[in-house]
This record gives sequence, structure tokens and C-alpha cells, in this order.
Amino acid sequence: MFIRQLKQAHLKGKIKGLRPSQHRRLEALLHKRHPVSEIADQLILETLAEEVIALKESLHLVIDSNGLSRLLWAGPLDQSGQLLSHIPEGRRRKVKNLRLISCPFHDQRKALYPDKKDSIVALDLAPDFWLLFSPFRDSSGIRPASLWMLDHSENIGWRLFEGNDLATLCTRQNQTNKPEQKKIIPLLDSRERVLLLMLTCKDVIRSERHLSELEGLVRSAGAYTVAVARQKQGTFNPQTIWGVGKLQEVALEVRKEKASLVITDRELTPLQARNIERFLACPVLDRSELILDIFAQRASSSTGRLQVELAQLHYRKSRLIGRGKSLSRQGGGIGTRGPGETQLEKDRRVIDARIERLGRNLKQIKKHRFQLRNARQALPRAALVGYTNSGKSSLLNALCGLSVQSQILAENKLFATLDPTTRRLILPQTGSAPNQLLLTDTVGFIRELPAPLIEAFQATLEETLEADLLLLLVDLSNPDWQFQLDTVNDFLDSLGANSNRQVVANKIDCCESSSLDAINRLYKQVIYVSATSGAGLQGLRHWLQGQFWDIGPRTSLESINEKSI
Repeated sequence: MFIRQLKQAHLKGKIKGLRPSQHRRLEALLHKRHPVSEIADQLILETLAEEVIALKESLHLVIDSNGLSRLLWAGPLDQSGQLLSHIPEGRRRKVKNLRLISCPFHDQRKALYPDKKDSIVALDLAPDFWLLFSPFRDSSGIRPASLWMLDHSENIGWRLFEGNDLATLCTRQNQTNKPEQKKIIPLLDSRERVLLLMLTCKDVIRSERHLSELEGLVRSAGAYTVAVARQKQGTFNPQTIWGVGKLQEVALEVRKEKASLVITDRELTPLQARNIERFLACPVLDRSELILDIFAQRASSSTGRLQVELAQLHYRKSRLIGRGKSLSRQGGGIGTRGPGETQLEKDRRVIDARIERLGRNLKQIKKHRFQLRNARQALPRAALVGYTNSGKSSLLNALCGLSVQSQILAENKLFATLDPTTRRLILPQTGSAPNQLLLTDTVGFIRELPAPLIEAFQATLEETLEADLLLLLVDLSNPDWQFQLDTVNDFLDSLGANSNRQVVANKIDCCESSSLDAINRLYKQVIYVSATSGAGLQGLRHWLQGQFWDIGPRTSLESINEKSI
């Protein structure tokens, strides 16, 4: 029977350095049984308090519905990572009706209230109740205690059910009315539940627009945003960016909303990502890694997949986490004695070799595309560039009159298409053969595009740089259209694009009249179109004829726009 209990119970935590006698006493406590109908056995808890005083260390006990102890943890709970991972495997499959008993090594007043860090870890366990009691007796010889219930409406996630002496609380019935919990948003599919962690600026409108864009990226990645945590920019914390108090709130919110992932609105250094992840006990991604994940999902061609993999390898190379000397390997021969090559070094070497191989393949792709462009030099080329989800693919489909089979994928998602696609735009002429123009749909831009992605997609961006004309498509229905247009222009300047640029205002059928007036004041030479309704498309075709071929007197943009608006 004793051997069977050993398999079902664990002694974990700060137990290194314990004397054999102390270890035996803790093991004996771990294998004692508690009443099924009551909170706990008072004599066992009295012995537990004596051990806390002797060890000068907090002790936590996890008991199942049968009164059997499953885990005895020495030290603060926040050092356990996820408490569930230390419970025996057989018990973890059906974690229900657990009780958590804690005897913290504090004074009497502190012992009656859950520690913030411990309470966050205890939420992962989600016990029926949490009993805390002091290891010290008061002047009357009574050991004070408090009984706490899980309550997500409270700031720390726990509500005080009753405060009394230990003897009284131990005899309470193990059937306590639970408070009504906040309803979790149900998801009908298997989408990941994401919490967004934002660092807001003084400009409230700008912060909300950045939040809206980040939520759009989350949707494009196939996940669902269940909560948003914000903090105003203040004193910079180089270790975690966000303050400790805010991260404690986020850790609590992650457990309230059953979030499986936290995504930050800015790029994190490897150290910051590890620190935040360790604090929240939850996977953490930054905005750059989210964009890389979307690109990996959208890449359909071999070229696209190659470029995305190269960008991911560059990004993740510095974010590898090693496990120290536990994964060291020794080589053979003189001069190779010692810790040897660690697994982390091996992983980096494999990544470097893969990056070098992908780089050679990318050079071949650049050479191939250069040859294709030279073969098509007889035809003028125009490229549709713009912010992601501005309607570039829809405009190309509508402008070229493509059939269903040859149409480019056009969805209301960020980065719906990645690979540049070129189609012939036929421009008919009266009494002569039609003119032909090569029109290329390029990958959409976004603010703060990850540097590894820009480097990896040089072969794709060359299609933009080599075009004779750049049509800057802007989504006028988006209230942040001006910022997006400025972002695209800045990005093209950084790439060294020297081709002529023409602003094309899209979605004029569903934008505000104030947006039309604003863009008209900023840019006098603007072409207005709607890719979905077809408004202005004929005028755009006529304007393109005048740009590349001499077709007589050119029609002014004013007369073209009068027909479309």
C-alpha cells in the first residue's frame, strides 16, 4: 500500500539540502489521509505548521476528493511554474474537486491573505477552496486561518469565504457554495484564445488604431482575441517593458479568460520574451512573430515558403533557449575534453547551415526572376502597392477582367496574398491592335514590418522596384488611410524605389465624404476607383493608356474622376 501511495503522491519544491529525518517527516505527512466530508484533518495541519516553523519555509498541500494527498510543495507557489505539472500524471487527467491547503511562513496577518504571486499559480489548479493558516499561534493559543473561494470577479481571483481559527475551519463541511463565475466566451471551433498586451501612448486615437490593427492580425492568424490589457508608457523597464503590477494583472486575466497565448504589440528582445513568459507562465509572442506566422500560413508557392522559412530562421536564431550543461556533449580525441558542444550550439549550427542553403536557393530565384523581367522588357510594367488589405488583389481582378479560374485570391484579411502575381491588362484601341500592360499585385505593407521578413523577401520586392509605374492603392474606407499611405511611401523610400508613383483611392463607394475632401487637399493628382462596384475602372484604364502610349490629347484626372465619383 505504501508503494502505491508513493506513485500517487509527490514531494516537490525546495527540498534539496533537507536532512533525511526532515525528508521522512514530510513524506509521512504526505501519505496521511484527510476526511472526505470535512475540509482537512486538524492534527495533520498542526504537524504541518510545526514543520513550517522548523524549516522556515512555506508548505502547500494538494488533497483530492478522496482525502488523499497528491502533492506537498515546499517554498512559494510562484516558483512551481504550473502547479498542475507536479501532480502525478494519472491525477492530472481529471483534475476535479481538489483542495489546496497552505501554511505560509509569514506573520499572522499576512498568513490570512493569499500572496499575489501564489494566487495566480493557484488559479491553474482551480481548487474547490483554498485554506490558509498561520504556523504561529496568537496570544490565546489559537491558530488563525482563512477560507478562500475561487472568484474571477475579485482582483486577485479569490474571495474570502470565512475567517476563523484553524480548528473551526477544519470541521467545516466539504460542500461549500461556489460563487457564480464569469461566463467564458465559448468558441465553436478550435481557434486559439489570445490576450493582447498593449503599451499605449498619449495619443488615444493612435493607440486604438494600433489595437484594431493588431486584432486584425490575430484574426488573420486564425485566433480569437478574448481580452486586452493596456498600460500607459512610463518609466522604461528593460527587463519586461511592462511593470510587475501590470504583469500580475495580465497573469490573472489569462486564467480568467482561459487564454492560451499572450501577444504583445511590439517586438521583444529574447530576454524580455523569456522574462514575460516566465512571469505569466503562458506562451508569449510579439507582433513580429505573429506577422511571420501569418506569412507562413499564407505562403502557397515554393518561393513563398522558402522566403518565409528564411525569415523565421533569422528571427528565431537569437531566440533559441538552451538548457545549459544538461545537454552538453563531448567529442573524441585530444583537446575535446570538457563540457563539449552544447545542444544549443548544435541547434544554432543547424540553423546556420539551413540559412546558407536557403540563401543559395534565393539567389537562384532572383536570377530566374531577373531573366523573366528581361524577357518581358518589351511590355510596360506597373505594380500595385499599398497597405495590407487595401484591395490590391480585388483591383487587379476587376481591372484585368479575369475569369474565375485565373483570378487572384482576394479576401478581407491582412496579408491574404503573399506571392507577386502578374497579369496582362489589355487596353483596346479603335482601329488598331490593343495595347498590353503587365500589372503586378505585390505583397501588402504594414507598419514596423519585421526586418528579417524584408531581408528574406528581397526577391519579391524587386518586382516593385523594377516596375515602370507604382500605383499606390489606399483604402479610403479606413479611418487611418493617411497614416497607411505615409507608411507605404516611407517604406518605398527605404527600399530606394525611384519609379513614378500615382495615388489611387479605392473603396470610394463606402467611405466618408470627409475622406474624399481630405485626400483631395493633400494630393491633387488622385484617381478614385472602387474595385467591387467597378466605379472609376474605365477612367483608370484610359489614364494608363495615356501614361505609356501616345493616344492623342490626354484626358485630365478631373474629368476622369467626375465620371467615377
